[in-house]
Amino acid sequence: MDQPNLPLPREKALIAMPADQLLDQFGAGSHSPGSGSAVALMGLLSAKLSATVYKISIRRGHGDTSQFAYLLGQVEDVIVPRLKTLFQQDAEKFDEVIRVRVLRDTESNSVLKRRLRERALLLLREATEIVMEIIAICEQLIDYGIIAFDAGMNRVRGDSGSAISVAIAGAMSGFFIINLNLGSFAEGRWANDQREKLAKAQQALLEKQSEALARIARLQPRESSSTQPSFL
Repeated sequence: MDQPNLPLPREKALIAMPADQLLDQFGAGSHSPGSGSAVALMGLLSAKLSATVYKISIRRGHGDTSQFAYLLGQVEDVIVPRLKTLFQQDAEKFDEVIRVRVLRDTESNSVLKRRLRERALLLLREATEIVMEIIAICEQLIDYGIIAFDAGMNRVRGDSGSAISVAIAGAMSGFFIINLNLGSFAEGRWANDQREKLAKAQQALLEKQSEALARIARLQPRESSSTQPSFL
């Protein structure tokens, strides 16, 4: 996350909309905000749920409060602002992709059509890189959720479990987007680099999913011997 988190004017930031209005935007039958912004939104929800667990644990003096304070600072000062920026960037970038594609498809001049095709691919490349960054943050948030589950207060494990689950969903959703986008690119250094990054991220997610399932298993009641059927 080496790019600056430049705050957007509140009146232009989609994420600043009331929840109902934002959901209506996603369901409006438009391409923006779309799937990439939805992945960022999942990351934001995961981050906020983990933050709640950290805050409650700190307030109750539960566990390593200095660790929770550090993680809370990372969530609130780094991750959340960055995801909000990426949410908006994805919506704006993909909107631009679509507009250029429309111009490309209606252009009759072959030279201009080729230039528009190249421009659309460049914009799609940038949009793909935005989603790749969101995936990386979601995978980081899975780890943050697991820490909240393991070390935070037990009574809020519903929150930490949800933080883990929604971050997993975000990363997986991102994989759909990246694979779809990469289908527009021929073999080349950039496309191959993205495919390699994607393969590593997918393997990492499989491992994190196994860790998440192990946490679910911890919550499942163990049957005592008295509840087992007797055949004697």
